[in-house]
Amino acid sequence: MELSDKLKYCAICRNSKRDIERGIVCGLTNEKPVFDKHCADLQASAHEIAELEESLIGGSQKSATKIMTAVIIVIFAIAMGVMWLIHNIDDRTAQAAAKNAEMKYNALESIVKAKMATLPQTINGIVFDSISLHKKYVEFTLRLPNTYIQDYPDDRLICESKFRHSEALKYLPNEDSILLKACLDDSLQIRYAFRESANFSIYTIVIHPQDMEQALNPTGPFRCPRKDFDRVLRSDNKAIPFDIVNKIQLSAIKMDYSANKLTLNLRSRRKDITKGPATENLVKTDLWKNANDLYAVKMLILNEGTIDFRFIGTDDRLVESIVIGPDFYQNK
Repeated sequence: MELSDKLKYCAICRNSKRDIERGIVCGLTNEKPVFDKHCADLQASAHEIAELEESLIGGSQKSATKIMTAVIIVIFAIAMGVMWLIHNIDDRTAQAAAKNAEMKYNALESIVKAKMATLPQTINGIVFDSISLHKKYVEFTLRLPNTYIQDYPDDRLICESKFRHSEALKYLPNEDSILLKACLDDSLQIRYAFRESANFSIYTIVIHPQDMEQALNPTGPFRCPRKDFDRVLRSDNKAIPFDIVNKIQLSAIKMDYSANKLTLNLRSRRKDITKGPATENLVKTDLWKNANDLYAVKMLILNEGTIDFRFIGTDDRLVESIVIGPDFYQNK
């Protein structure tokens, strides 16, 4: 208890007295009060004591309220300051992000305009007509010369288009690498819009950033998604066994993705199938010419892998294996 509060008790006590120099003092000790909470010698009415204690409690509550109010004001001021700081940081971050996005878009727009200056051009018989920049993708418009929509039944178009996604990827490395890398950096798609000679839309192929990254990766073996290759393998396997050339039957197709090798299992009823140059010559002439019509072989060529022609005997043992790779078929 503070001295000022103790003196209030002395003021109502009949044992207190006033000293000219020191003010109120205890009449019993002639000193200032030294009690802690209660004075054993206090001489005052119950009413006076009750009023005093009520006033002291009210004062304490008011003091606590003032302190709490001050604390709340300080906390509020700090919170407002932090919110202001966060708002300004977020605003600056958003402005910087928007400015960066605008700079990227302008840079990409310049690349597209430069590419447009080189069009139209023909690659592998397909005419690249135009290129346009959109919010989420860059679109190439391609025309197929001497192709008219009425020349094909709808089911044939669907059949051809379902493999185009993988085949279209082979054009990516031939395009401007700066443009492709810019699309990758901005997570933009490349869309190939195929049109017929009269400019009627046939179908559009969407190449996702992960496909581009895979196709442009010089150390990666695959330029087409594995799911496309799996679909082609399932389709080709459904059609076997069949004669790939006279008396040589294709009995199985399988792909080793880790080795980037396609294996064709062959069974022969020909008597001239022996080990050595004759068999290798047969593979690189008649067998190659017919196997090249298989989509699995086409996609393997796209991925620059190897093809293993395996001749299997009637007892299921391997008779001969002829492996050919890019050094052979890229010169065809």
